[in-house]
Amino acid sequence: MTLRHPAPSEYAGTSWLDITGDTLDLTAFHDLVCDQAAALKALGDTDELEVRKAKALGVIASQQAQLDLSSLMDPDGDERPAVSAGPRTPKTRFYLHLNMADLATHGCGTRGDLSAGTVERLGAATLTQIKEWVGHSQVTVQPVLDLARRDAVDGHEPPAWMRELVILRDGHCVFPWCPHEARSADLDHIDPYVPMEEGGPPGQTRPENLAPLCRRHHRAKTSRRWRYRRRPDGTYEWHGPHGRSYLVTPHGTIQLTTN
Repeated sequence: MTLRHPAPSEYAGTSWLDITGDTLDLTAFHDLVCDQAAALKALGDTDELEVRKAKALGVIASQQAQLDLSSLMDPDGDERPAVSAGPRTPKTRFYLHLNMADLATHGCGTRGDLSAGTVERLGAATLTQIKEWVGHSQVTVQPVLDLARRDAVDGHEPPAWMRELVILRDGHCVFPWCPHEARSADLDHIDPYVPMEEGGPPGQTRPENLAPLCRRHHRAKTSRRWRYRRRPDGTYEWHGPHGRSYLVTPHGTIQLTTN
């Protein structure tokens, strides 16, 4: 079973679920989804069948989350008490990016169908969507991270706050034209890390010396076929093995030279 999130520009707020399993099990599950979709129609839902089937998945998941798991069957078939789990509340984790303009626009009773920021992997989000997502889930609000923070550490591994800062700052692999998201990429030391016991200077691990690279492009850089630097304006200048240079900006990649 695989859960895939399409590119934010494709279908904002939706994802794909691919599943392979026993034919009888999946047929039974599909029948359950169809029955729930029919029930939605009977209740007045006028959407097409495929849309109602998608909605049915949410209904079934919500119903399952409310099951009372206070008793289970032991291996001998006898009913026995189990640790009471109570109603289960689904956990949702999403990263919502807002700016001051969003907060000013939506701060006081504004329509819920307007965009209220961008959710990583899902694209633009509305107030209505956000309320629906968090209204049925456990919510943990992470503190605002200062993206201007410049603290350095001496070890090779960045602390959690530094990793998060670099991920939020760059958003994706900073190799030319690579769309791979930063959250599942490696954090690369732009100037290669040298252990302090081998003569390396202190403070090598700092936000300005870190950048997200997907595993493929991390290996390309480590092999020295490619080299790059982070400019003071936050863009990345890359030099390839065939005399070509590129500039990676928040708005895309620009080819600088061709020999």
